[in-house]
Amino acid sequence: MLRRTAALALTLSMAAAQAHALTIRKTGEPETVTSWQRDACAESDAPDTPARAFRDAGGTVHLIASHSTARALTGPSLDAVRPNCAVIFQGHGQDDPRLHDDRSWISSFYTPDGSTVFALVSNEFHAQKRRALCPSGEYMRCWRNSITAAVSSDGGASFRLSAAPPNHTVATLPYPYSGDVGQRTGYFAPSNIVRNGDHWYAFLWAERFGAQQRGACLMRTDNLADPQGWRGWDGKSYSVRFVRDGQSGDAPENHVCAPIAPGVLQGTVRSIVRHRAGGLFIATVAMTRDGRTGIWTTTSPDLVNWSKPELMWAAPLLFRYGCSDAAAFDYPALLDPDSQSRNFEDVGKTAYVYMTRLNLDKCRITWNRDLVRMRVEIDGG
Repeated sequence: MLRRTAALALTLSMAAAQAHALTIRKTGEPETVTSWQRDACAESDAPDTPARAFRDAGGTVHLIASHSTARALTGPSLDAVRPNCAVIFQGHGQDDPRLHDDRSWISSFYTPDGSTVFALVSNEFHAQKRRALCPSGEYMRCWRNSITAAVSSDGGASFRLSAAPPNHTVATLPYPYSGDVGQRTGYFAPSNIVRNGDHWYAFLWAERFGAQQRGACLMRTDNLADPQGWRGWDGKSYSVRFVRDGQSGDAPENHVCAPIAPGVLQGTVRSIVRHRAGGLFIATVAMTRDGRTGIWTTTSPDLVNWSKPELMWAAPLLFRYGCSDAAAFDYPALLDPDSQSRNFEDVGKTAYVYMTRLNLDKCRITWNRDLVRMRVEIDGG
């Protein structure tokens, strides 16, 4: 009886998500926010994460869409940010995979007051540079990823690890690093952080390894200051405690997350925002679905049950482009310049989808990448 009741509740929740789904449609073409050829502070100063924004205590907007050496755009509003060449964060290139502090992409931000800014970091351990750990020397065969935490006490002008490594870890596989396993492993690409009730939430992407299934995982915390306070969704509740490198002492399957809506979220969730009028969450995903490649959106009342995705814009994507394409796109994130949130976690009737445009050179991806944005309208809800 309990099982039937739970199944009925799930069905009703999914039906509600679909019935109140929003339509997000583009109303313009991509416009350049920053040009690598014009604005780059260094060769590697290229947008390689989804755009994130927050307002500091003085009202300055910080927009970050950066590479492993992170810089911000700053200005009086989201429409008026300009490149700032000061480095705000980078990893420390440590050789021990157990420290989770090699090359690091600061990816997600949340500030309660504009002075203290909490951040999630995507840490890549590049074992191909440590041949004793990766005899093949191939990046993808030996790549282990984890999610770590950083913090700023100066309104986002600079960030540091939230604790001494490895106590800054947020989400890591419960298996020791094992070198050349033939594929990338771990947890990747955290979405932005959104608050819902008494908790903060973020998505991450998991690759299949051991007991961990491939897909979009959701985690939450009630304390942004505690990196290890995040808990993953296990299919019923937020009860997954992430542990490092096989140190749990019990079965690894107790410490892996269950993918959310695997038939819907078939690519990395790049951003989640709440629609101000109706309260639904909107996720942006770059993926190929039903034979169509581009930027898709889906909506949810609770972050767990998601509507059937709608194609917002057909476009070639990173790793899904043809040699006849002039550019590929990725990292879509919805941002509303008129957001009522210090952390730009809500949108109104109009917004922009920010993306990276990778300008192809004879079918090759180079550093030549621009941050662009495209206006959209949001109907329904």
